[in-house]
Amino acid sequence: MARLIEPVPRPSATRLDVVLGSLAGRAGAGDAPLVPPFRTGLDPLDETLRGGFRSQDLVLLGGKPGVGKTMVAVQWARAMALDGADVIYACYEHSPRLLAARLLMMEVGSIASGSGLRDVEQIPRHLADCAAGWATLEDVPDSRGMLSDALACMRTYAGRLWLVPASSDVTGVAELRELVKRHGSDRTAVFVDYLQKIVPSSGGGEPNAHMAAAACDLKDLALTSNALVVAIAASTSAGLTETRLRPHHLRSASALAYEADVIIMLNEKVDAVSRVHLAYDPVKAETFRDYLVMSIEKNRNGPAGADLEFEKDFAYARLLAAGGHVAQRLVDGRVDAR
Repeated sequence: MARLIEPVPRPSATRLDVVLGSLAGRAGAGDAPLVPPFRTGLDPLDETLRGGFRSQDLVLLGGKPGVGKTMVAVQWARAMALDGADVIYACYEHSPRLLAARLLMMEVGSIASGSGLRDVEQIPRHLADCAAGWATLEDVPDSRGMLSDALACMRTYAGRLWLVPASSDVTGVAELRELVKRHGSDRTAVFVDYLQKIVPSSGGGEPNAHMAAAACDLKDLALTSNALVVAIAASTSAGLTETRLRPHHLRSASALAYEADVIIMLNEKVDAVSRVHLAYDPVKAETFRDYLVMSIEKNRNGPAGADLEFEKDFAYARLLAAGGHVAQRLVDGRVDAR
């Protein structure tokens, strides 16, 4: 299907004294409104990012298949909607039904951990059945009222979180831009799950060129909409064999690294730590399996190079928010540092 090409706007210029006035808080005509940081809800990450992600930024979240990229992205989206942002989550991999079930799992997990209970009436398993269409919420046992409380929590932000069943055939950046116009506000976050399936404005072509165009389009969407854009990025086949995934293991890495403002990589801690730690204390090393390492590989807004760790709570589709900095040496991923 042919795409309608909109006229290219004429370039404009702003005098330096006007820009300085906007920095001092004197907003002029056409200035983008000041937007507070977008909190992720993961305490050490927000602290390292000096409050969270910024509007007009393109954030890439990378990792191997199954490491938990969608789980982390949905957890970030939830935190941002809770904080008052309008969030558009376009998913090319999962249905809105599944994402809603995962959000419910997060809410139940938060309530259960706060009360000191675990595996309450096997609610996660029942919610998984709901996501698959094998059951409804009425079939989920809830003698303790935790599911009801979780639904009440979700309703506080459900009107600000839009779940988009995306398709590489019909959902491109132009469609995302229209969704932002329709459902966004002066504080909007857009999630793309995942980047390699998005349709750039220039169409298909060679994979590297396709990805470069898609990344450029998403960065343009962030700038022109004054929005935060978070995109999940897939790894190359060669990267799947690495013990620790780094940005250069992403597909079309050079194009993505150029456009992205922030790059965060997820790795299993047991794979990412240097082998010396596994050999030195094998009992403690077993606990590494319970953690994900979240590395800030690039950050135009502040420090990069921070390696954070978070305990997995996959039964409730989330990471525990407390987290901390990794104390152990990590595999470099560029040379054999094991």
